[in-house]
Order: sequence, then structure tokens, then C-alpha cells
Amino acid sequence: MYIYHLFTISQALKALEGVKIFKTMKKSYLKTLMFITISMCSISCVVQHKAVMGDAIRFSDDAVTSYTHKDGVFKNLYSQSDPYMLYGRDGVHYGELSNMKSFIRKNDRGNATAGYYALDLGLDRVRYVRRHYFKHDQNTKYYIIYMTDGEDNTSVQVARNHRQLWFTTKEEAYAKHIQRKMKNTMGAFKIRQNTFKIFPMMFIGDDVKQNMKKRGHNTIEDIKKAAAESMKYYRGSSKGTSTPEVLLGTDFKEITKNFEEMFASSGFEFYVPVGYRGQQVRMTLENEDGEEIQIEGKLRKKWFMWCLTKIKYPDNVSIPDQRFLYRGKPLKELYASNRNDRKALSAIFRMDDIKLNGKNYKVVTAEQEHGKYYDTNSEYDALKRSNTDAYVLLIMDVSNSLGNQAENEKKAMEDILNIIMNTATE
Repeated sequence: MYIYHLFTISQALKALEGVKIFKTMKKSYLKTLMFITISMCSISCVVQHKAVMGDAIRFSDDAVTSYTHKDGVFKNLYSQSDPYMLYGRDGVHYGELSNMKSFIRKNDRGNATAGYYALDLGLDRVRYVRRHYFKHDQNTKYYIIYMTDGEDNTSVQVARNHRQLWFTTKEEAYAKHIQRKMKNTMGAFKIRQNTFKIFPMMFIGDDVKQNMKKRGHNTIEDIKKAAAESMKYYRGSSKGTSTPEVLLGTDFKEITKNFEEMFASSGFEFYVPVGYRGQQVRMTLENEDGEEIQIEGKLRKKWFMWCLTKIKYPDNVSIPDQRFLYRGKPLKELYASNRNDRKALSAIFRMDDIKLNGKNYKVVTAEQEHGKYYDTNSEYDALKRSNTDAYVLLIMDVSNSLGNQAENEKKAMEDILNIIMNTATE
């Protein structure tokens, strides 16, 4: 990047030397101008922060998106607008966060549930955003939040009406098609961990309870179990990442609280200087309750890639193998996310799904020690994080079956958006 800028600036200055006004200037002035210009360019090119973008879809007997608009030229064609810029790379909170919340708070409702169709559109949007806004960056994180209060009952017909579906008239076949599309979409998000997750949620209201009781599920435990089974086709995550469970609740506050615990505890990222190669590295972690755990391993280069080997941690701590989170094998070896960067000064490691005594463990503070005598790394920055962009897509049910819970759902979706924003921009 710098070579390119130096080349273009020097070429421009050579061209300016031929202009009359610059002929009177001494070469020293030109050199000074070139130095100032390069310095300004270096500052603007190097300092970059995270960007968080978002969209929303409201569905009932159809689906309405925040980003689709009728084309101004062709009557029956639609174009996609930019996502909401919720947080810019310049560290600014833009006013578009309130615009997205205004879309969430709209009052249009319907008499059916086209959930699969809404998720179908959502997956198309994720592909579009990834291609046009994040340029296939493998570090960008994508989150789909799906909220409903009942089972799908009209997606097939709606999808056929909009020519989104043509090969089947059966709901289960469409659901399996969505699952395949989900895997194909997520297949593009390989290599990096924790890059794409769908969080399916269901509010257990009167509508769900009545339908489940007709099928012989009378206790709330049986109803929740059956509801989770009915939501199985909405679950998904990128390969090598744990797939979020279906979040169920008899009130929206319960769902929001469970989401915050699940989302905030998704993992911990830390840096190890490559100068510690061959040494033992120990991380001392602490959560909000002051509970302390220690994790240690040896920094090595294995097959020319940075990794921590012979990892040890207490018996009441569980950390799954990060390459195969879904298999539940314990962590013994961890490869750096920048393992192929031969010029890296630090190896970057990430651990997901850390649990203490079976409960999610959210890391609040961390200290690093190394070597035979576990010398403290006083330069370790526990707050340092890799700058990654994020995209959030909210998909919410706005059917009439919500009744007087409609406002609570809107509040829950806003709270969930705030949780993601607070975590993504901290």
C-alpha cells in the first residue's frame, strides 16, 4: 500500500514540476511537500477501527426488509440499499442505529408465519453484504438473530408467489432446502473460527402452548423440548464453531438474558509474543465473580505454524478442541488465527466455549506469564483485540399471534442489538 502511494505521489510531483507555478519553487520545497503528503497518507491508511453494519427483516404473512426498494426505472424490479452503518471504522457511533431501531418498531402485522422464507431472504442478504461490503474478508463476524412465537405455516406459498421457490409444495422440503443453503453459505466462511452464527429464539406464548398441548405436551418442560425440536432447521454456524442452541422463554426478558450470557461468553482472545517460542506460557483469567482459572501451554512452531501445545487447565474447567467444537473433545493443542503470518510479532489465539463448573465463563481480566519461572509479562495488554468488522441481521416475527406481547418483542430485539453493539465495539 505504501509503495503504491509513494509511487503515485512522486509521479504527481514530477508532473507538477512542469506546471508554471511550480517551476519557481525550489526542489527542497517539493521534497517537504512530498514528506508532509506521505505522512498524512500514512496516518489515514494505518489507523482503522471496527465497522459494524446491520439490517432487519420483519415477517408475518410476507416479509419486509429494511434494505429492499423498488427500482426507480423498472417497475417490477427491486434494488438493495446499503446496510445501516451502526459503528464506523473511524470509531464513530452513527445515527443509523436509531434508524434501524425505528424499523424494528414499525406496527405492520399479519395473520401468518413465513419464517423459512424470511431466513431464505436473510441468507441471500448475507451473501450480498459479504461480497459487496466486506470483500470476502474471512475475519468479519456475521450474526443472524431469528425471533418467532410459533411454527412456520405459510413460507412455501409466499416463496412460490415471489418466485423464490419452485421445486416443492411441502414445508419440510423447503426447511431442508434452507438448511442446505445455510451450510453452503457458511461454507464460504471457512478457516476463521467464530465467523458466522445464527441464534434462533422462540417465545413460548399462548399460541405455542395451545398447539403443543394438542400434541400431548402438557408440562412446560415437554413444551420447550418439542418447541426446540420444531426449530432445528433454523440452527447453524460456520464450520469449526459451536452451533447456538435454540433459546426459549415464557417472557422476552428471559430470552434476552439467556442471549446475553451466551453471546458475551462466546470466547477469549489473547496474544503471545513470538519471542516466547519454546517457553511455557500461562494465562491467569478472572471472571465478573472474581473466579480465577489458569491455562498454560508451550509456544511452538509446528509445520511452520504458531501453536500452543500440551495445554493444561483445572479439572473443573472445560474447553473443547477449537477445530472440532461440535465433537466436544477437550482442548490439547491450539493453533494461532494468524498462524501463517511469518512476519507476525505476536501469535493470536482464541478459545471459545470456556466453562467453569459447567457454566459459561466470561473473561473480564487476564495476566500473562512465561518461562521456567513464570516471569510476568508486564507489557501484556488484556484489553487488546484484533480489529474485526461485524454484520448483524435481525429477523423478527410480527404476526398477530403475539397479541399484547408485541411491544415486549420490539424491546427485546432492541436490547439484543445493544448487547451485540456493546460487545462488538468494546
